[in-house]
Amino acid sequence: MKKTVGVFFLLIMISFGYSIDLKSKVININKNIDIHYYQTISDKAKPNLIMLTGRGTTTNFWPKDFIDKLSEKYNLYILDYRNINTKNTSSVSYAIKDTAIDVDKFVKKLNISNPYLLGWSMGGAIAIETVSDYPKDFSHLILLSPALPKTSTQKIPKPPKFKTDDDIYNYVFNINLYNYSKENLDVERNRFINSDIKQLFPSNDVLARQITGVTKWRADDDNLEKFKQIKIPIDIYISLDDKIERVNQIKATITEVKDQKRIKVKYFKNSGHAIAWDQAQKLADNINNL
Repeated sequence: MKKTVGVFFLLIMISFGYSIDLKSKVININKNIDIHYYQTISDKAKPNLIMLTGRGTTTNFWPKDFIDKLSEKYNLYILDYRNINTKNTSSVSYAIKDTAIDVDKFVKKLNISNPYLLGWSMGGAIAIETVSDYPKDFSHLILLSPALPKTSTQKIPKPPKFKTDDDIYNYVFNINLYNYSKENLDVERNRFINSDIKQLFPSNDVLARQITGVTKWRADDDNLEKFKQIKIPIDIYISLDDKIERVNQIKATITEVKDQKRIKVKYFKNSGHAIAWDQAQKLADNINNL
């Protein structure tokens, strides 16, 4: 009987183990642009952390266990890109520079003091552009499996014809997670902030514009110079088993920075591109100790 009760309470802890309280909000940046974001309850004693997701994903893609752990240390602002998950249907640019402008306007409108800026994948490119263009507004740069200047992605498997939502989840998890198995679909899907397909991924049109924007940004030599000139501390977390970014190219770009004292790089084994999924606890602990 005691064993049965113990298992019952364990199941309750697994089901309701996330203590995080996220508020979904929308802020107008200018006439044609709204930004949807999640915010944790503000605590003046905590530093502020702004989070930027990767291409083809939204705020809802972040795993709850990772977010929950980060919220122990930081006030979190988890941003969607322009007009995603809002009622605004305006057609807008997704050039990296334009999205960086949005991030800085967001910080200024909400009067967020000395925030850390975290970017995953394409979000890394946007974060680099933002702190380069607005260096006084940010205190620390955190990059996860980032898109860096003078790098390119690997050849990503062409998506099959999707018959069900499960096919979409399995495809996305397979290219982003390490050693993913379809048997783990339910467990992984339940980790999303919101697993609703319509709110989890942007439209194909937006995705195409994001790909164009980040591809042009990577190829621009000026952006390598911007990256090399960043003065605030930079912490970079790289997955050695990444199936999207080319790790050797990332390493080469990092070595271009002459002042290596301000850059710290940590490599993770047994992790795919979505490092916050495969190494949620370990990665969050590292970021919480910055």
